[in-house]
Amino acid sequence: MSQLVTIKGTKSGIILVLEPSAPFPELSDEVASRFKEASSFLGNKNMGLIIRGRKLSDDEESKIVKIIEDNCDLKIFCVIDEESGVEKMFEHVVQTPIQTYHNDDPSDVGSMQDSDDSNNALILKGNLRSGQDVSCKQSVVILGDVKPGANVISYGSIFILGELRGNAFAGAGGDRSAIVMALNLNPLQVRIADAIAISPDAEKGPKLKFKKKKLMGSEAGEPEVAYIEGDHIVKTAYGSSFLRQLNN
Repeated sequence: MSQLVTIKGTKSGIILVLEPSAPFPELSDEVASRFKEASSFLGNKNMGLIIRGRKLSDDEESKIVKIIEDNCDLKIFCVIDEESGVEKMFEHVVQTPIQTYHNDDPSDVGSMQDSDDSNNALILKGNLRSGQDVSCKQSVVILGDVKPGANVISYGSIFILGELRGNAFAGAGGDRSAIVMALNLNPLQVRIADAIAISPDAEKGPKLKFKKKKLMGSEAGEPEVAYIEGDHIVKTAYGSSFLRQLNN
């Protein structure tokens, strides 16, 4: 009989291999037991988590993270999605030199802020969950989703190779040319420099405006971008038309 739960360590995270056919409650109990046994070995660190062998719902994923944190001293900073394919798309979207941040210690973000940021981007691999914040002077690239309740703040632009459902603040130092790009851009709130917009579904406040009505019928997976036009933040497809406008 194969093991229900296998734990493997890497330099920047934990790989959790789950038996695909076992009932979730049984897996949860085994995860709790295994991490409790390994607590002294794992230590007190901030780490990323890769889940293999079984596709979990957002709710199941959150429960697994809580079980791990309740049974050892690890803090799971992000859950890394190996199947999203976003890393292959990265080179197409961002062509500046990059600085990679491996999520070993989120306090390192602050120490990066005094570096030369003009040609650097901070790269985060994994989803940001509710309550997790990223703040830095570099442009930010997130290889994953930004969930509701998560916040991303950058003096430069923000590129999310996943879904943005939380809050994003680009151009925090006053750069009105900064942009917020995501594969699926549905933020609770987006700010660029001194402009702010909220979800079209919200009751009060300036709404995120659609640049082209055809955007809603765009091809699935086509990136979207928010930027300042006049005094408003607008949203459109991140394609050749926008790039020509951006580079003029």
